[in-house]
Amino acid sequence: MTTLWAVGGYTVYTYIAPFLATVVDIEGTHIGYVLFCWGVSAFVGLFLGGVINDKIGARRAILIALPSMAIALASLSVSAAYATPSRALLPVLAAVALWGMTGWGFFPPQQARLIGIVGLKNAPIILSLNGSFQFLGFSLGAALGSATLALVGVSAVGWVGATCVVASLLLFLVTDPRRRAPA
Repeated sequence: MTTLWAVGGYTVYTYIAPFLATVVDIEGTHIGYVLFCWGVSAFVGLFLGGVINDKIGARRAILIALPSMAIALASLSVSAAYATPSRALLPVLAAVALWGMTGWGFFPPQQARLIGIVGLKNAPIILSLNGSFQFLGFSLGAALGSATLALVGVSAVGWVGATCVVASLLLFLVTDPRRRAPA
């Protein structure tokens, strides 16, 4: 689940510069401003992900974060397909901010969920494995983004990333112990 989440995010993140150059005519130092927006949103998302996890639980927090992230990533490709560069700027910036917030808002509840599954005694092991699968996803996301650029084009990275995040959500739903619990 973590790997698919990371693949989704890094399919787009790795190629955000050519995406921005193509879709909204942003190049050079202005890309840094967009990445700063993403980073601030990611920081806020990490904080809110922990707070929301504490208030409503990991399951519900994940059920908010993953669909929202998928929508944000898909909206990048929607903006690329249906808006001119000048009209795509605000929707793309909003999507980048939502993606940063929800993408990293997923991580604290996912860690809490994993600790809940294995217990505190085994938390260091499960968290290190989760980190390893996260970095595997970053690598695979870069490779998938590269294939997407070569085969379809840069404007499709949002669709591909969103598909991976939806796959992560579906895996969560299929493996969720509450799904099999008696009513």
